[in-house]
Amino acid sequence: MFGIGSGEILVILVIALLVLGPKEIPKVARTIGKTLRDIHRFKDELRQSMDTEFEQYEKKELSKEENKDEKKEDDKIS
Repeated sequence: MFGIGSGEILVILVIALLVLGPKEIPKVARTIGKTLRDIHRFKDELRQSMDTEFEQYEKKELSKEENKDEKKEDDKIS
């Protein structure tokens, strides 16, 4: 995911164990998991919102183009 190999992960875990201690690691892991889940949820909501906005914008632009084309055809007929 981040280009980190198994050796690097092992070193990070050993350092975390030494710094935090065995009692704090589960709490920290839960906090990190919740934070990552919230970030992922926010990203999905933002993407969905942006997709909806882009779809509405595209529909509006297509409607404008169709109206221009109809007006040009009406002008040609007149």
